[in-house]
Amino acid sequence: MSSPKFISLEEGCDYLHKGITKLLNILEALPESNFTPQHHIMLYTTVYNMCYQRAPQDYARKLYDMYKETCEEYIISKVLPSMREKKDDLLLRELLKRWPNYIAMTRRLSKFFCPLEKLDIPRLKVPSLEETSFLSFYHLVYEGMNKEIMDAVFAMVDRERAGEHIDQTFALNTLDLYLELKECTRKIKEKEEKMMNRSPDVLSKKIKLVSSGRVVFEVDIGLALMSKRFEEIIETIPVAVGDIDTISVHEVSSKMLTTVIEYCKKHNIRQKYVNLKDYVNLKDWDTKFIDVDTKTLLDLQTYASYLKIDGLQRLTWGKEFDLIKGMTREEMAEFYAAQEDSNSSY
Repeated sequence: MSSPKFISLEEGCDYLHKGITKLLNILEALPESNFTPQHHIMLYTTVYNMCYQRAPQDYARKLYDMYKETCEEYIISKVLPSMREKKDDLLLRELLKRWPNYIAMTRRLSKFFCPLEKLDIPRLKVPSLEETSFLSFYHLVYEGMNKEIMDAVFAMVDRERAGEHIDQTFALNTLDLYLELKECTRKIKEKEEKMMNRSPDVLSKKIKLVSSGRVVFEVDIGLALMSKRFEEIIETIPVAVGDIDTISVHEVSSKMLTTVIEYCKKHNIRQKYVNLKDYVNLKDWDTKFIDVDTKTLLDLQTYASYLKIDGLQRLTWGKEFDLIKGMTREEMAEFYAAQEDSNSSY
């Protein structure tokens, strides 16, 4: 696998700022050309390369801060000014308008920064991109203007009680947004509490994973929880986490499960990085781990998606991107057709 292009902090941030400005202009309906697929790829690749450079040119923390600052600056410059000049129903209508616009902005923005999501965010011990964007809105808008918002809600309720006709759709939409904000907050707090309640003793207990060939793999529960699919299964069983002893993975071959477990052992989220050298060594290990034939790569990508292991998905996607980079549509079609022919022969 070829080494990523070195990108300086100044060069990378300048390119990303231009992309972010373009995105904001499009969302605000200002004169701006649309993104091309190539532009999206280049923004993603810029973030990817800046994350995967050797220390001290690993800029993951600065990129996370850029994402968070972009969310906050959008709120401060676009959302709050338009809300502060309004009151009562006009304020609530502006809130209902700005919330979905903000969500649309952060979803598109997070696509540029998604290389941060699995490896760097756990290492940095910061909220996910989605949680970061929500918390920015919650603190700056909902908490920052809570008195004005609640005064407007109570005023609407009082008018209805007094017999005034109230737009019921508007009232229900306002209530739905209030409940959505409260629910998002609850989930984030619940997630934090869940992680705190998973003691080292529980996470180090053993659980058996049974592959398609009925081969049994015994791993720590903490390692199994790196798969969101396993986590979902465990959470739906009405017993304590440490009391579950077996999960069937009959869709995954023994060979692939061995490889996946190898990856998870190396990337166990409980692993502590003593220094940047350890982190760089992990990235070097990733490069060697993913240096496989194309069929194995695509199989690994399939099972990473099935098991919902985000970091492994990103790693396989990155390698696949390197393989098809520069190909024409016809060449890519031939490339994937060749892999399908190879699979059909097994």
